Amino acid sequence: MAAGGAGDREGWCGAAAGGLALLGLAPGAPSCPHGPALLFVKTSQGKEEGRRFYACSACRDRKDCNFFQWEDEKVSETRLAAREEYNRNHQPFFTHRQNVERYKNFVLLPLSKRRFCQECQQLLLPDEWEKHSDHQFLCDISTAQLKSPSRLLYPLENKKTNAQYLFADRSCQFLLDLIIDLGFRRVLSVGTPRLHEIIQSKASQEEDFRVRSLLLDIDFRYSQFYAEDEFCHYNMFNHYFFGGEAARETCRKFLYQHNGERVIMVTDPPFGGLVEALASSFKKLMAMWKEAEEGGHNSQEMPTFWIFPYFFESRILEFFPSFSMMDYQVDYDNHALYKHGKTGRRQSPVRIFTNLTPSMIVLPVEEGYRFCAICQRYVSSGNQHCEICNSCTSKDGRQWKHCVLCKKCVKPSWFHCSNCNCCALRNHPCEKTDAGCFVCGKAGHKRSTCPSLSHARTACQADKKQKQKTLKRIKAGVRQRSAMKHAVFFRKKVLLHRLANFQRVWSLPPNENTGKEVTALAWRPDGKILAFGLSDTKRIILCDVEKPESLHSFSVDSSITYMHWMEVTEESSVLTSFYNAEDESNLLLPKLPALPKNYSTTAKIFSEEKSDEIMKLLGDVRLNALVLGGSSGFIEIYAYGMFKIAAVTGVAGSCRGLCLSSDLKSLSVITEMRDSSDSEAEITYFQLDTSLLSSYLPEVTRMARKFTHISTLLQYIKLSLTCMCEAWEEILMQMDSRLTKFVQEKNTTTSVQDEFMQLLLWGKASLELQALLMNQLTVKGLKKLGQSIESSYSSIQKLVISHLQSGSEALLYHLSELKGMALWKQKYESLGLDASGIEEAITAVGSFILKANELLQVIDSSMKNFKAFFRWLYVAMLRMSEDHVLPELNKMTQKDITFVADFLTEHFNEAPELYNRKGKYFNVERVGQYLKDEDDDLVSPPNTEGNQWFNFLKNSTHLKESPLLFPYHPEKSLHFVKRQMERVIDQCLQKPADVIGKSVHQAVCMPLYKTSESEDSTPQLFKLPFLWNDKTSNIHYVLFTILENSISKIHILRRHTDTSRSVSNGILAVEFGNFLNNSISDSSDSRCYSCLDAHFYDDETVTVVLKESVEQEGKERVLAQLPLSSLYTDEDQDREFIWDSTKRLDEQSGEIPTRTVFLESQWRVLENMKAQYVAVNGIRKVSCVLSSNLRHVRVFEMDVEDDGEVEEEEEEETTQIAAGEPDEPNQSADNQDNVCDASAEELPDETEEHESSLDP
Repeated sequence: MAAGGAGDREGWCGAAAGGLALLGLAPGAPSCPHGPALLFVKTSQGKEEGRRFYACSACRDRKDCNFFQWEDEKVSETRLAAREEYNRNHQPFFTHRQNVERYKNFVLLPLSKRRFCQECQQLLLPDEWEKHSDHQFLCDISTAQLKSPSRLLYPLENKKTNAQYLFADRSCQFLLDLIIDLGFRRVLSVGTPRLHEIIQSKASQEEDFRVRSLLLDIDFRYSQFYAEDEFCHYNMFNHYFFGGEAARETCRKFLYQHNGERVIMVTDPPFGGLVEALASSFKKLMAMWKEAEEGGHNSQEMPTFWIFPYFFESRILEFFPSFSMMDYQVDYDNHALYKHGKTGRRQSPVRIFTNLTPSMIVLPVEEGYRFCAICQRYVSSGNQHCEICNSCTSKDGRQWKHCVLCKKCVKPSWFHCSNCNCCALRNHPCEKTDAGCFVCGKAGHKRSTCPSLSHARTACQADKKQKQKTLKRIKAGVRQRSAMKHAVFFRKKVLLHRLANFQRVWSLPPNENTGKEVTALAWRPDGKILAFGLSDTKRIILCDVEKPESLHSFSVDSSITYMHWMEVTEESSVLTSFYNAEDESNLLLPKLPALPKNYSTTAKIFSEEKSDEIMKLLGDVRLNALVLGGSSGFIEIYAYGMFKIAAVTGVAGSCRGLCLSSDLKSLSVITEMRDSSDSEAEITYFQLDTSLLSSYLPEVTRMARKFTHISTLLQYIKLSLTCMCEAWEEILMQMDSRLTKFVQEKNTTTSVQDEFMQLLLWGKASLELQALLMNQLTVKGLKKLGQSIESSYSSIQKLVISHLQSGSEALLYHLSELKGMALWKQKYESLGLDASGIEEAITAVGSFILKANELLQVIDSSMKNFKAFFRWLYVAMLRMSEDHVLPELNKMTQKDITFVADFLTEHFNEAPELYNRKGKYFNVERVGQYLKDEDDDLVSPPNTEGNQWFNFLKNSTHLKESPLLFPYHPEKSLHFVKRQMERVIDQCLQKPADVIGKSVHQAVCMPLYKTSESEDSTPQLFKLPFLWNDKTSNIHYVLFTILENSISKIHILRRHTDTSRSVSNGILAVEFGNFLNNSISDSSDSRCYSCLDAHFYDDETVTVVLKESVEQEGKERVLAQLPLSSLYTDEDQDREFIWDSTKRLDEQSGEIPTRTVFLESQWRVLENMKAQYVAVNGIRKVSCVLSSNLRHVRVFEMDVEDDGEVEEEEEEETTQIAAGEPDEPNQSADNQDNVCDASAEELPDETEEHESSLDP
């Protein structure tokens, strides 16, 4: 995908559909800096509509080239002259010939004076250094760098212009080898600079290398490195040579087949390019080839490799019916998706289209390609021949399936739809024949040209201009934008914004592996980790705040409806010493090595750049707990958000709120219970006694810290094993598959072992064995197989030694320490820590270490065996082909012969029972069975016969049952032993959670009220009640509203965290009197206000959103700060509410003491916003108000100190378009006003106000 222009603008399509149609390159077309423009016309249902116009051929985006002209437009002389001047000014500063002269001078310079300007992308001569003194440049440019300009120059990756993606070395080398094997000696490289430079480099280094190349490319930067007969500045979308007739003649001479040197064109256009324009240019190049051809075979086409995605096959065949598509996957260095080695839908979709006979194109067998004898062409391993279609039908590398009704093969994910009478995706919209607009659904146009979207844009732009005219001077508060973050849901994804300006930090889209339905969020107290629950997969994900990566995840038994993450603030001398003491494991254990980044995306958790991310998961030593609540009374507590320390039972209903006190003495719970699906929900408050956690707080902290270390190490071992599995390659099974095929096809009765033994001892091979070795395995394939085995085994060996063993030994250390804690029964027996269970876990870890050591021994012996075997076989195959054998390879001692003979005897025995089990007769490769998670038992377990220690243990009853020796499972796989270890450890660590959970008992159960029908329609995420824990006074607060005579009072229930103690004024009702008579209306002095939402701002203040009880048009809602000191006074202590436990609280609401509040200056009118919900953070002094339709957000800074300075701040705004993209929320801002300070009679700042579409 090298530079060469780009094509279809968004909305361009064929003439048969609605959109813009290309009419081609018209004679006398006007020009832009990229050459003659192309002619387009708007079409609808195949008919022209509107005027024809010219547009740039090379740029899809008007920002890159804004050329536009109507076909029938009369252009004045002045405008023509201005256009010509513009085109001249946009031409390169140096001509191609000048660049060639500069290059000659540059290579004569000493290495210390060779510089390359990275900003100007230009080779610099010494007299030009001063002009570029403030630029960044590379020094000491070597000759090797000059011969590889594609690695020196920055790729032009703009998808709407150059789309310059460069071949990976693998694809480049394959193309060159293929070209040479086919007998071509001249390569016309159209937009393939990487292929051109490798040909040029080989031609300059190897005298017998006869291939030559001419590069045609729109990237003029290459003219600095190539002569005029090696490079032509060319636009492949309009067949324009920027060098004029001289460049055209250079191309024509190159195409002339002198002395029978055959020519082939290799082109790699931008994938966004119009196929019509590309095909037109390629046909003109083919016409030039025909004119220059010696033989004058005008009926032939110039041999061509057109590299393009497979889904353009029908468009290419429309213009070149003689072309066919090869299965070879082309990959690129600088493209994130088009990489080799991926599987399924993730593999590269780029293929080679050619007019050569398919049987001539030999694809590399070692990469999994095979030859289909029926189709007479090479296909990918997943492309199975369909007997019904009589063809290998797959296009994308996966195995397709045949649909009898459609009478063709379709993708494996497609299913036949009876409504549409064709195959399609399972959840496709049925009976939708026309591709309509994404916005309005109508046919004839696309999203970018939708009239309704255009009107919405125009209206929003006008509104934006009007707002910009009303900028106000406001007082700027001190804020730390980097620390203020806010997480929201949107269409099943999690979005993280900065509260200071609502700027998007990241978004986490739905993931099939984790889940799609996000139902709850919670921040870790230090703000570094975000936890969220997924209802469809019942998983909890811990995510890094800096990047959308899952650091840890675990499954639960219920869908989560609420999450609360708290930190323990209780202090004691034991805890303080524990917090301050350095972890002994850091002193005694070596630091865990970082997992290699190049193996798996999950390995980013322990990436090389941030190897301390394991500690990021653990966080601070001080205990924090993640409390999860779900349906059917599900409540669990996880220490440090990772390890379960309590499974709470005895609570009925679905959880709507949780708050664990900071002293761990009690847990407040709000549940919702229904008798039936049609009945009203009853909201109930529970206070659960968790005094066991509080009484054993130092022990719980130590135990939880140790448990979390163990959980993290298990994850580390799992990731290490994942990397090992990725290091093992399928190519290593090639020997087994080839030998199995050999057994099935050979006609003789001689065994495979005897065939190879005869070759070893007598140097003679049967014709069938020769065919196997020389035609299927090949000398080149054998070398590659040997290199793959050595590389793969070495990588796996390093991972076992440095990662798997290190993690296992650290796990053994922490379990041993945990066992020592369990033996201190006075401290830990009450928490359920069981020494016998931990001993079983230690034994399981020991067995896993033994199995890892066994794998090391198998790798070591396999490497020695394969090295000797391949060395002998390589020499034997060279002799078969009568090639020269180097003297050092020809030496083979009797010891070497014996070694190879033993290898053949042990590994080359045919095993019919293995064929019934695995579909192969041999298991030469012994390492893969340890890494493949397919069977519990090994296919070929290690041979323990003759092992004296093993026989001694087997015959010794006392030693066999000794707890000092770890059990050894020679027949089992590594994955089986790992799963067994994980199961035993989980059982060991589960018991404390059960014991602590059973100790939690119900202290208070208080039915509060029944929800109204209108409240049921409110999103549960934002509903009251709201729970709060006052860490200073050790008091639980519950905020909720009960509707009384159309007035929603705010009720405040409070309970002491110690269930044995009580507090005064256990429940109060708060109503708001007239405090806006001077602000909004003077019509009434008896105005009453209802509370819509309330949250605790800090331990002393509640933030509320109010509205008038009888809301009228034009009446604004209010954001206010309610100080608790105005509610709880000593003089009212005698008016205590006595709760009747036989009734719900709303049935006794008339007896609840009521306080009427008259706020003076601590409120703020929320103009032009139907506010409904509020979220606050008193530590960061931020309030966030959300509208009732969940589409508008305003962010306020509270408690701003007045420093006497008034600064002017520009309003920030982005526009929300209702008809825009359905899965990306946009932000917009309204006018900035003043709000009321929470602590002073000043007006604090509303720093910014934003709108965000949060609709599901």
